[in-house]
Amino acid sequence: MFGCSCYYLSTSSGSWDEGREDCKNRGGDLLVIDSADEQKFISTFTKQQAWIGLNDKETEGSWKWVDGTSMMMP
Repeated sequence: MFGCSCYYLSTSSGSWDEGREDCKNRGGDLLVIDSADEQKFISTFTKQQAWIGLNDKETEGSWKWVDGTSMMMP
């Protein structure tokens, strides 16, 4: 848990779309990182590659989270 969020790390592999569908079937969605603190928290328990909820499917090079928010640039 971090704040009001729970995280699930699956041992399954597959495409981004398959990962998102698996999350949705479990009642959630892929990770949306909202802060530097959350990024730091996530990095403490996963050292392997994992899908997050960021993509540029709608417009190449325009990154958005699965909740529709734009990726914030530092």
